[in-house]
Amino acid sequence: MNDRVRATAHTDVPVHMDGRKATWFELFFDLVFVVAVAQLTGAFSHHYDWEGAGVFVFGLLVVWWCWLGQTFFATRFDEDLPGQRRLGLVQILAVAWMAYGATELSHGRAWVFASGVAAFKLLLACAYGMGWRKWHGARGLIRTYAAVYCVQAILWAGSLTLPTQARWLLWSLALILDQATPWLVARYTHALPPHPEHLPERFGLFTIILLGEGMASTVHALDHGPALTANALFAALGAALLTFMIWIGYFDRVRAQREREVMDRHAGRDLRLWAYAHVPLYLGLAALAAGTVHAAGLDTLSRSSQWIFVGGTTSVMLGLTLLGAASTPDPGHRLRRAAPHALVAALFIAAAGGVCITNPAVLFLAGAGVFVVQLSMARLVPRTDRQNQAIRPHKPQNKK
Repeated sequence: MNDRVRATAHTDVPVHMDGRKATWFELFFDLVFVVAVAQLTGAFSHHYDWEGAGVFVFGLLVVWWCWLGQTFFATRFDEDLPGQRRLGLVQILAVAWMAYGATELSHGRAWVFASGVAAFKLLLACAYGMGWRKWHGARGLIRTYAAVYCVQAILWAGSLTLPTQARWLLWSLALILDQATPWLVARYTHALPPHPEHLPERFGLFTIILLGEGMASTVHALDHGPALTANALFAALGAALLTFMIWIGYFDRVRAQREREVMDRHAGRDLRLWAYAHVPLYLGLAALAAGTVHAAGLDTLSRSSQWIFVGGTTSVMLGLTLLGAASTPDPGHRLRRAAPHALVAALFIAAAGGVCITNPAVLFLAGAGVFVVQLSMARLVPRTDRQNQAIRPHKPQNKK
């Protein structure tokens, strides 16, 4: 019997097996996506300005939502069948093609990126189509996902021959569909929930890989100029400290990787908050990596570069705060827990507006200092909140 999902005689929907873990193929799949993220980050580090930030944010959102779509499919329907494995390998090629186009997303390779995304969306629709005959009880969910991905594939493919303005319009419509999809399938979430252990593990592993990219950026920063300078050394040190503390915040303080059971609509709402909270976290992580490489070769930063760095740091804080809220069942405890962190982030932004810090090393170390304060406050969470965050034992679903 397959150790991932199985059908039931009564509902004919996938039922999760206990103790499911990410497979080696899924880890390979994630690494290819990180190549695309690294390409976007590298391009951003060479165009570390407001225009570059806009292109980077858009590209990362597109890439991440492709990963998210495949991850939610796999956690519900992946049985490691030969047909699914072959389709996954072709999807990897599509992601590699996207990564090639990501370095010039708004210029000469825009068609490469768009064609890669179109192919990936079409393949994802095919993956859902393969489950149509088997999972009769899940046809509503399958129909919705497949229809959305087909429309997105058409939008991305239709943009290939269009001028720049019209191309970005179609891309934006496709991205809006990505963001709307969780709400379109919300009515199915508690009846066809993602795996409570497997899904958080996939997110945690992807976070680990991005943190690894953050550490890689510190090495690139040290090697960025013709000679090692004090600014490069302290900027790299500050970036490394930030990476360490983000790891502590994600895995130790908010424990975002803990299992997430979806037993009712309220739990489904919390799941969406938890998933969406990763958006500012990942945007901030990748932006900090790009900023590390950009800043290491400079003695002074422009005002826009300072604000982009502050924005990336604050984005990570926002992501971790939302993850903490999503992991706290009681709404009253959520507000009490999130408010101090939001206040510190606001003070950091206000300080950045009042003080022009042009030295990269000072700016990075200041960001690390703010994170020390955030983590210290997280350790002071009341005992009742800590008990609410405790990992609950998995309650197996009925497998009659």
